[in-house]
Amino acid sequence: MTVVEPPQLDPLDPGVPAPADPEVDQAEGDETKVGGRGGRAVVVAVLAAVLVLLMLIVFLLPESASVRQQHLRDEYREPTTEVAVGEAALLIQIPVLGLDQVVTRGAEPVQLRGGPGWREGSAPPGQGNTVILGHSTLWSYPFGQLDALVGGNRIFVRTRDDRVYLYKVTEVTKVDGDATEVMQADGPTRLTLITSAGGPFSSERLVVKAAAAGRQPEVPEDVRVAVSDTDDVGSFDERPLSGGLLLLAGALVAVAGVFALANLRRRYSAGVAFVIGGPIIAIGVVLVLFNLNSFLPVTY
Repeated sequence: MTVVEPPQLDPLDPGVPAPADPEVDQAEGDETKVGGRGGRAVVVAVLAAVLVLLMLIVFLLPESASVRQQHLRDEYREPTTEVAVGEAALLIQIPVLGLDQVVTRGAEPVQLRGGPGWREGSAPPGQGNTVILGHSTLWSYPFGQLDALVGGNRIFVRTRDDRVYLYKVTEVTKVDGDATEVMQADGPTRLTLITSAGGPFSSERLVVKAAAAGRQPEVPEDVRVAVSDTDDVGSFDERPLSGGLLLLAGALVAVAGVFALANLRRRYSAGVAFVIGGPIIAIGVVLVLFNLNSFLPVTY
């Protein structure tokens, strides 16, 4: 009787499947699950950051502006003829709109966070063109209703040494971002209010022009200044480089927080990951939020 030997198979033959290694398969499965969880954590973190950003725009910015406006109002009550940049300089009142806001000296983003700003380089009340800028949408949007003004509406501007100037609206118009001649400082006593007129990326501005009405208070000699007669008044958007750097830093911090959250989620529970990574994301979002006007119109 002949015994037939079974063929010897080469274990390296690619036609023969290698034996499964349970430990390796389990490890690969765990890695896939971790990757999936990490991806979901990143998506959740990004959505949470966007939600926080929207909530801060709706609730935090107006509240922050309101607190700053109250501080300026307290400061305004102290009579003085010398006002530094960032301090309370004027009080603007528009009865038909119910607007009653303290105006800070300076109209860069940091000053406009607390209310309207008297633009540096424009004339003080009673000495030429007094230019005041304010937000139309963000923060407490004090100039959000300027488009409702019509010719003849009264505007009062009060100085910290208790001089009161009355103006009456002569024109409400929209201008392109390069029509900065409306801010020229010299000429007759008048008031110019400026805010954004378009969307967040539009350079269009809403401009309210008002002429002096009635008898104007005399400007004391010790507070008179030389009003510039130059045509080069600069742009509507005056903003330092630091705002852009802070915006970039905030974006980087927020991204770092998202990655930190994803990595922590691989090792710890979701609660622990969000407790550590969440505040990092929030800090980045706040930095971005407070410096949006580094690329948006200053008066948006």
